[in-house]
Amino acid sequence: MFKLLLNNWQAKLGSILLATLFYINLQNSKILVRETNIKIEYPKLTGGMSIAKGSDTTFPVKVEGVRDYVNFYTPSLKAYVNPAELRPGENMVSVARIGGIPAGLRVTRLRDKVKIIVESNVSRTLVLDTKFQGDPPKEYLKSSHFVSPASLVVVGNPTQLEKLGHLSLPPIPLKDKTKTFTQKFKVPDLPAGLRYRDNQKEVSVTVNIIADSSTPGESIVLGVPVRCQNLDKNLEAEFSEQEISVKLQSKTPLRSIQIIKGLSASVVCSHKYDSKTRKILPDGKPVLAKVRLTKSPTLKSVDIQSYFPDRISILYRIRPDLDQTGDGSEDGSDGSSDPNSEEPLPEPEEE
Repeated sequence: MFKLLLNNWQAKLGSILLATLFYINLQNSKILVRETNIKIEYPKLTGGMSIAKGSDTTFPVKVEGVRDYVNFYTPSLKAYVNPAELRPGENMVSVARIGGIPAGLRVTRLRDKVKIIVESNVSRTLVLDTKFQGDPPKEYLKSSHFVSPASLVVVGNPTQLEKLGHLSLPPIPLKDKTKTFTQKFKVPDLPAGLRYRDNQKEVSVTVNIIADSSTPGESIVLGVPVRCQNLDKNLEAEFSEQEISVKLQSKTPLRSIQIIKGLSASVVCSHKYDSKTRKILPDGKPVLAKVRLTKSPTLKSVDIQSYFPDRISILYRIRPDLDQTGDGSEDGSDGSSDPNSEEPLPEPEEE
């Protein structure tokens, strides 16, 4: 039996070696080694910081494994960095982890560090300057005007923001204007490195024109502005109507501008901002408020018969720059904060 096994042993051994080589080659043909660049998943930054252009967007790795695994899973691999290591300026940081690696796939890093540039922004609330050209025709005058929105929040690089003095709209001509009108403008252009929050594109200005009448008797005065009393400094109030019309009886001749200046319309803005929950109390739904009309002692001879509307809807919003100031005062105020104050954003939080 043993002699039979030794017959042509050279040929038999060659067959075994050849079969082994074929098997090894077959197994190796299923293994794939690939060098590729995977996407860096930028972390969400707080405190007004953001990832700037010029940062690395990919990270080089070597992927080894069964061919099907490599082809299927490589596109979903992502590199992550620790946001706590990022500071304003240029950062050279290590990749904290690589996500999306299944069992049976080996990923080797081909570089130690990645470059991430971080910009730090501040915000500033600027009031829009409005100018007028000329005067209305004789016996007409401009009583008031409203800008919507009255101010804009500018966000960007602190150095560029310091150079920005104010925001101005083009002059509005009043010649030949005999009635109230609204004019719309594109928001003023900003220097490079600055932008408007909320992607504001347009500003509208409503100008009230009234007849400068001095005839005694019954008349209707348009354009008496409505003001907000006791507005929480952390909130903004949007009125359904910004002005009211007043029907009155005058026993003596009075100019319209005297009446406009002698009348005062207001509503009580009672909602508050809760700094703990960061919500509006009692809620953020529109509320109906009664308009209160008062007159100055100079209008003793004027009898107020009625005014319209006597109630307006108020929609409260959290001040747009509040999340950057971190100031959530709970006490009520008249909302008379400096609109041109520049406030730094809070430091980034570690995640």
